[in-house]
Amino acid sequence: MVAQTQPEMRHHAQSGRQDETVGWRDYMQTVENCFLEIRGRGVHWSETDRARASAWYAMGLPAGATVRVLQARVQAWRFRHGQNARVPMNLGWYEPAVLEHAKHLRQLGDERLDPLIAQPVAPPAFTVTVLVAELAGLMAATQHQVLGHVYRKTFDWLDTALQGAAPDADPDAEVAMAAAPELDVLVGQCRTRMNKLLQSALDDEARGALAQFLADDPGAGGISKNARKMRQERLTERWLAGAFGHRVPTLTGWRDPREM
Repeated sequence: MVAQTQPEMRHHAQSGRQDETVGWRDYMQTVENCFLEIRGRGVHWSETDRARASAWYAMGLPAGATVRVLQARVQAWRFRHGQNARVPMNLGWYEPAVLEHAKHLRQLGDERLDPLIAQPVAPPAFTVTVLVAELAGLMAATQHQVLGHVYRKTFDWLDTALQGAAPDADPDAEVAMAAAPELDVLVGQCRTRMNKLLQSALDDEARGALAQFLADDPGAGGISKNARKMRQERLTERWLAGAFGHRVPTLTGWRDPREM
């Protein structure tokens, strides 16, 4: 499914075919140079990919930001499949991440949307694309077997949520593209999943210690049932961070729950 250009974002209307303009050729060359650097050779774009790139250009997504999003997805792909794995060449595989970034720029204000901005502006920290890329670094750094397992499960879940496809799906297959996920909802669900996975790895002694920690909470009285539940979830997350030293996703990146 090719990204649809929203009328309110067409700041750079051109006469004639868009792919004949100098601006479009520069934008496409920037994207092609990205893959040239990654693969060591040029790229032959399909008509579908040309249409996708045209839609991204028409959105006004900066060329530099587009490249950083593509690089982040390649980083995540190679972390999962190995440094020598064939990189997905179908731009449709990268499109959910590109559109997620475009959505964020729209929320910041349309003045940020200029396809001719070529400097490599990094995607903002609060996108799923960046969370996945940063998690790959956390996974590589940990020596803890349980934490490594939880990070891997979290990586797969976030990556699937972003792509709208299973981790082992064919990256060159044309699939119906899912809407860009709402990050605040996704982050909350992710933290809940991580807490459950970490709790399931506790032995009986650790489970008892956690239960006693929650029972001794002086702030549990005089609040509603829902408020108490939320408070216990936060306290559980902090206790688990003390036991495992892990990071959790937030709207500003991966952070230690004990510092939040």
